[in-house]
Amino acid sequence: MATLLHNITTTLTQDLLAAGDGVNNAKSITISNTEASNDALVDLFLNKKEDNFYILKSVLVPNGSTLVLSQEDNISFDNSSGGFSLRIKSTENVDVIIKK
Repeated sequence: MATLLHNITTTLTQDLLAAGDGVNNAKSITISNTEASNDALVDLFLNKKEDNFYILKSVLVPNGSTLVLSQEDNISFDNSSGGFSLRIKSTENVDVIIKK
């Protein structure tokens, strides 16, 4: 089962959804910068083997702010076992909520 709530506390790339989690039609993804004073640069991308396909690339989320992506922002993708994983990389601590 997919984890839909994430506390990202490292600058390493992390999977939000692994291929096979079956979350194909997300309604929204929110990314909240939980830092008190630092802005976050965020990459959000689909991955399949060696290929990355960016939804967000180096997007600034100011400290204390939340970025909301909806279906109009192309967040639906094939998340079957043969499909894509959803990954994130951030320069600061962020919380991510995926609503399905």
